[in-house]
Amino acid sequence: MSEDKLQAECFMWHWNTHQNERGRLFMVHNTPRNKIDGARLKAMGMVAGVSDMIYLRTNKPPLCIEFKTAIGRQAEAQTRWQAVVESLGCEYKLIRSFDEFKEAIDTANA
Repeated sequence: MSEDKLQAECFMWHWNTHQNERGRLFMVHNTPRNKIDGARLKAMGMVAGVSDMIYLRTNKPPLCIEFKTAIGRQAEAQTRWQAVVESLGCEYKLIRSFDEFKEAIDTANA
């Protein structure tokens, strides 16, 4: 399964299962269509390596979520972003399956 399909499946599960949390899990648009779009998005605040999604939890720091396939690897910018996130006391999850995502969400507010 591609990263895009995994992310979409996970988002739709959260949207339908946790209806009271709609809007608290969202994607970060970090993939420009071309160089012109990339320059525009950078001028608007796009930062390389930012996680695919952010989940705003109750009374806890945000959870940053990065989706990868079973064999996918983080880019250098992504590992730098993970280090920044964790140094600030936030949690970062690398998700490779739907079951990993469900567990992360189900335990995120525990």
